[in-house]
Amino acid sequence: MGTHAPVVILGGGLTGLSAAAHLTGIESVVLERESDVGGLCRTTEEDGFTFDCTGHLLHLRDPGIRDLVGRLLPGALVSHERRALIHSQGVQTAYPFQANLHGLPDPVVAECVSGFVEAVLRRECHGEPDLETMSFRAWTESTFGRGIAAHFMVPYNTKLWRTDLDEIECGWVSWSIPRPTLEEVLGGAFGATVRGLGYNPNFLYPRRGGIRVLPEALASRAGEVRLGAEVAAIDASTRTVRLRGGETISYEALVSTLPLDRLLAIATGLPEGLGEAGRRLRAVRVLNICLGIDRPHLSRAHWIYYPEPEYSFYRIGFPSSLSPSMAPRGCSSVWAERSIGRAESFDPEEAVATTVEELRRAGILRASDRVIYSRVGILDPAYVIYDRYRARNLPRVLETLASAGIHSAGRFGAWEYSSMEAAIRTGADLAERLQAVLRDGLQPPRRAAGGGRA
Repeated sequence: MGTHAPVVILGGGLTGLSAAAHLTGIESVVLERESDVGGLCRTTEEDGFTFDCTGHLLHLRDPGIRDLVGRLLPGALVSHERRALIHSQGVQTAYPFQANLHGLPDPVVAECVSGFVEAVLRRECHGEPDLETMSFRAWTESTFGRGIAAHFMVPYNTKLWRTDLDEIECGWVSWSIPRPTLEEVLGGAFGATVRGLGYNPNFLYPRRGGIRVLPEALASRAGEVRLGAEVAAIDASTRTVRLRGGETISYEALVSTLPLDRLLAIATGLPEGLGEAGRRLRAVRVLNICLGIDRPHLSRAHWIYYPEPEYSFYRIGFPSSLSPSMAPRGCSSVWAERSIGRAESFDPEEAVATTVEELRRAGILRASDRVIYSRVGILDPAYVIYDRYRARNLPRVLETLASAGIHSAGRFGAWEYSSMEAAIRTGADLAERLQAVLRDGLQPPRRAAGGGRA
């Protein structure tokens, strides 16, 4: 027997929960296949160690979202000033690389500074580069110069995206990559620590419990949330969702935060060609290698970048530097992120062993340190690839879905690279639009036979 909900929301991550929490006067149901809410913002607690799915820090610039989070989590968050480093050329420098060159070998500093000056002069003569037409590799060289591109931007992003950077376009760089002034680059090259650059110089993080406290707080305002509810099929022509156990739910509007390629693989009743578009969308997975160590104070840093190829991970982070509650007394915790292809196999035991050896080589772990906890998680997808196919076809795909009453939104629903704040804002804005449509009666209600409340 089928049931009905005016709005069905697929996925209990931040976007889906925010949409449900902001729908007022309209019934909704959130369907989440996992046993807890959060999506990428889930947290695991085992043996006294608390780990998020890699680093999830709150950078709240939107006054409305900042106020909402404050009301959801009164007194639960602590403000931090970013302590991020870059390990390259055998030394550690402050983040961002391009503004903190002091301490690197003199030839590297000279190459980076001269290249940046050339890039500045070139832009003054020819104007800013056209982000719509150039590749990410070309953008890094034209923006920062060949030295900074060669010593950080290219190797780091090659490790992260695992693809030729000439195939990646620049639709994601405007908010995520800091652009220092010439004065800041020169100051950083001669020893001044440049702070405050980028979107994350300061951030909030929970005193205890990990980042999951945020989606759990949103879920408390989201109405009906069904856990362990995996969607098997969607029929856009009849506006119904079928769950893995056979239950069907009809809807007026469907909000999907599922990865867009998966949504297109299970949806029928849509124009031809969308399934093929989904199969051509690209992304990488990330191994989240979590380690508990029997020594306190591994590092004062919150996280460290590793651009060089001799390390399998591109970034490590220290949960116990965010809050002492993240590890047992006398211990520390560290996670490492390794990017892999979506079809690439991996051995969890090898991932742990390699990470431990590399952390010792990097000076993070001592020979006497014991690993007393380990876990390997997989984020799939983790980062979508901004290739030319995505740029050409994504708007058409999302518009076609919306015209069929399917609103694909969020980091993976919209196939984008975005922040937690953006996810919450996306859900709130989508709820506002849906309320205007449904309350005005632009879509007549449909009831499944024997329909009731989902």
